This record gives sequence, structure tokens and C-alpha cells, in this order.
Amino acid sequence: MNKKVYIIGAGKVGSSLAFELKDKGYSIDFITDRNPDKLKRISSSVHPISYSEKIDKDFISGSQIIFICVQDRYIKDIISEISKFEIDFSDIFFILTSGSESSLLFNNDPKVFNKEKTGSMHPVQTFNKISYDNQHLLEKIYFGIEGGIESVDLMKQIIGALGSEFILIPAEKKYLYHSACVISSNFLVTLLNISSEVMGNLGIDKAKTFEIFKPIIENTLKNIGSDGLINSLTGPFDRNDTGTISNHLKIINTELPSLIPFYTLLGMETVKVAFKKESLSMKNVIALLDLMNEYIVKESDITNQTNS
Repeated sequence: MNKKVYIIGAGKVGSSLAFELKDKGYSIDFITDRNPDKLKRISSSVHPISYSEKIDKDFISGSQIIFICVQDRYIKDIISEISKFEIDFSDIFFILTSGSESSLLFNNDPKVFNKEKTGSMHPVQTFNKISYDNQHLLEKIYFGIEGGIESVDLMKQIIGALGSEFILIPAEKKYLYHSACVISSNFLVTLLNISSEVMGNLGIDKAKTFEIFKPIIENTLKNIGSDGLINSLTGPFDRNDTGTISNHLKIINTELPSLIPFYTLLGMETVKVAFKKESLSMKNVIALLDLMNEYIVKESDITNQTNS
């Protein structure tokens, strides 16, 4: 790949992208980041031609592919700043790595950017720290992509070079796509944090929660991989064990009442899964939903009394 690459934002995603593309033969020529120490450290390994703490006009004009890897709240300002440079953007690809924002942001000034060369390429991956070498986080994963025809073709090439796959996302539904990513990753952390709260109530060290549940989590994921989501459901909802579920609700309502909305909401969704698996009849479904609705009403009554 002979095209010169400019990465704006050497954060968790941008730094990973820089190292991985470099190792795949891409020319990472320019990098911009507000943090000088981080910028120097990354640049000392990636060896770009130049780097700066501010968006550079010469970097833009000297690039064919520009990745904007900043936090969502800064993207519009970055695009606005770039658009003010008196440069011919017609042959430059602009690609966002945002999970929620789409290439539609470039349409605010269609006379500046070439619509066919704008897009977004979001890695379905979690990044919890800056990369200072190739962590291989972008390999063998999926990317959610959307954009103009030319940008989509380019992103497919890049993703292929990384040994990864892609899914096409409607630009106008990017937020919906990102919500699925949040549910699958961020909410998993929340789920385990809630488990740790329950364990803490039992007098068990909260810090051991992951260690305790790691085998069951890993085996559940293994089952999903081999048998699919629906067929991997086990437990009281799958068995229509109303007594156990009722006892869960009773003790949670007594010991950790703030978790009742959480348990009932996920319980209702789990009932749907069990019904799809044909573990539950419609009569069973109605009975379980009625049981959980009783506690939703109780919680609502408590809230109303507190606010009155």
C-alpha cells in the first residue's frame, strides 16, 4: 500500500491502528495527538515522517488516507477545523473509527469533502489502554463499516489485510449498531459488577468475583460458539423453575432491592429466549411474566412513596 496515512488521535484505537497498519505494510507518515509524551513514545516506534500536537495543513495535503480516531465529542470540531484549510480534498480518504458517529458528519459541507471517499470503520473490539507496540487487537475481528463507494472498497482492503471481517451498517442507524456493541462489551462489565455486589452481600471478597465466575462464563461462551445463542440457555428460566425464580426475587427484594429492576428486566428477556428454545409454553411464559410484573409494581410503589 503506497498511500500515505495520517492518523489524527493516537489514543487507544489510534495507537493500535498505527502499529497494526505499519506491520501490514502501510505507510504511517503523519500522527497528531494533543499529548506530547504519548505522541513521542508512539512515534519513536512507528517512525512517521512527522508528528505534531495540532492538526497540520501540510500533513493533510501530503496524505491520501486520513483516520480520525478521536473521542466522539471532538469529531465535529476536528472536521470543521480540517474543512477550513484551503486544500483540494477530492482525492483524500477521510475515515472515522467512531462506533456511533457516521460519515454523514462530512455532509455538512459537501463542497469540501468527496462524499465517495468518506466513511467510518469501527472495530468491534475493546481497547482499555494505549498501545505502544502491536497488540494485534485489530486482527481476526469484525469491523462495522459504512460510507461512500470508494471508501467502502478501501476499508474492505484494509480490513482484509488485517485478517478481519466486516459488516455493512446503514449510516443513519449507526447509533443502533453501537448500542449493540455497548450491550455486548460495556454491559458485560456492569453485569459482573452487579454479581460482585451480590457476592459482597454474602461476605465474599468482591475482587474474587471474576475468578469465581470465569469458568462458567468461558463455558457459556464456548457453548454459544458451538451450539448458538438460543440453545445455550440453561438454568431456572430454561427449566421453568418458577419456585427458584420466585425465591430469587424475594431475597433480592429484601437484601438488594435496587437490583429488582435489573433482575426483572433481564428475566423477562430470558423468558423470550426460553420460549424461542421451546423450553416454555405460552402458559409458562405468562406465569413467569406475571411473577416478575408483581415485583415491578412493588418497586414502582416504593419509588412513588419516596417521591411523594
